[in-house]
Amino acid sequence: MPRLSVKGFIMNYEAEGIEGKSENIALIHGMGDSSKMWWNQVKPFTKDYRVILYDVKGHGSSDRPKTGYTIPELADDVFELHKLARAQIAGDLESHDDMVSVVKPPVWVGYSMGGRIALEIAIRHPEWLKGLVLANSGIGLNAPSPEALKRREEMMALLQKGDMRKWAEMSTTSAFSPDFRQKNSKAFDQYMKVKLGNKADGLYRVMEGMAASTDKPDLSQLKCPVLIIVGEHDSYMGPEQGKQAQAAIPGSKLVVLPTGHAAAVEAPEQFNAAVLDFVKSLAT
Repeated sequence: MPRLSVKGFIMNYEAEGIEGKSENIALIHGMGDSSKMWWNQVKPFTKDYRVILYDVKGHGSSDRPKTGYTIPELADDVFELHKLARAQIAGDLESHDDMVSVVKPPVWVGYSMGGRIALEIAIRHPEWLKGLVLANSGIGLNAPSPEALKRREEMMALLQKGDMRKWAEMSTTSAFSPDFRQKNSKAFDQYMKVKLGNKADGLYRVMEGMAASTDKPDLSQLKCPVLIIVGEHDSYMGPEQGKQAQAAIPGSKLVVLPTGHAAAVEAPEQFNAAVLDFVKSLAT
């Protein structure tokens, strides 16, 4: 996997598919995941599109510096990595600031935390994307519930103790519909393995930074088409939250899948169809 220096630390990305194919799709994973979570998406997406995947700071093979984990900071990092990666792929690292004029802007697909990151990029750098997919991702409309705050404290306490096994078990279980583990233990175990590929200190810093990210995004600055995907059984971003997000983003499209939070893992064929239909609708 290629690794690049961003603001003095190393970040990891992966590029799949053939350069020059139609549009590009950029995938940003959720909190506690890595680029490896997209195992159900890479092959179907690369049939027609160039796909770029990132390890957000504190995750996967990217570095885990001690500071810089608010949503705006994570978005800045991913955006800089994207520019460098696109330049490296094109073989002209020196001119990465001009890449927007010579490569097709991607459709950004962000899952959960990754959706917040992609949304921030869409607001700050509208010329760098053609469309935005918010996959099981809140947009900061509502404050966390008391139950969510308590759960966050419990999860952060596990990370502080370095208990990655219990943290991954809890995090993976809550990502799916109640009966998913019994129906598809292989996918459940694979997703938990993705989470166990991270380090407790990095994830703790990410959770701490996300908790400090209280500013609501300025949705009036969104200039691109938006697809919102939610899970029917998602306790974090369900149908009601999806309707609120759709109402807050005029012209956006809402798709409700019969899943929990990790729709891309739980119902990959339906998830992929929704994303690819959206991408195709943007073709010019």
